Amino acid sequence: MGKVIKTYEGFLNEDLSEETVSNKKFEGEQGFVCLKNVTFKDCIFKDVNFDSIEFDGVDFINVILDNCDLSNKKIDERLIKDTVFKHCKLTGTSFMGSFIKNTEFISVSGKYFNVSGANMTDVNIKDSDLSESAFIDVKVKNMEFDEVDFTNAEFFKSSLNGVDFSSSNITGIMFDLYSVKGIIVNSWQCFELVGLLGVKVK
Repeated sequence: MGKVIKTYEGFLNEDLSEETVSNKKFEGEQGFVCLKNVTFKDCIFKDVNFDSIEFDGVDFINVILDNCDLSNKKIDERLIKDTVFKHCKLTGTSFMGSFIKNTEFISVSGKYFNVSGANMTDVNIKDSDLSESAFIDVKVKNMEFDEVDFTNAEFFKSSLNGVDFSSSNITGIMFDLYSVKGIIVNSWQCFELVGLLGVKVK
């Protein structure tokens, strides 16, 4: 995405509320803190385990998160823009109702990932495990999937016209008729989708 980010050393060791944190690099273990309505802008997080950090409203703008663990964090109804999640653990992470724009998820582990109700524009998900994830009532524009594991994932009430699933694993995936209309699949995946419609092929 060609991001240029200035970085300085940073360490989260105190609660933050109604603040914007800019041009910081956070690496490794952080303190036990609460973040309430905090915006991180032009920051880098590397090897950060967010387990000790309580989220109560966090936005990410032009941020890189590299090899971080955000499992079970709720980032609901927030802004995620111009951001990259790479090699991150996002198991059970919720982005419900969030606005996610120009953002990449690269090699993430996101079983039970939930973006229901989100607005996703110019989002690229690549080489990632999103098995048993939930995409319900999602507004989608320019979404790209490349080698994503969607085993047993759910796509309901989401317009996916033109979205290409052909390189991804859709074993056990669930679509409603509205969501499946216009998606792109390969010839083998057609059999999976035919089964969803209750059609038997001899």
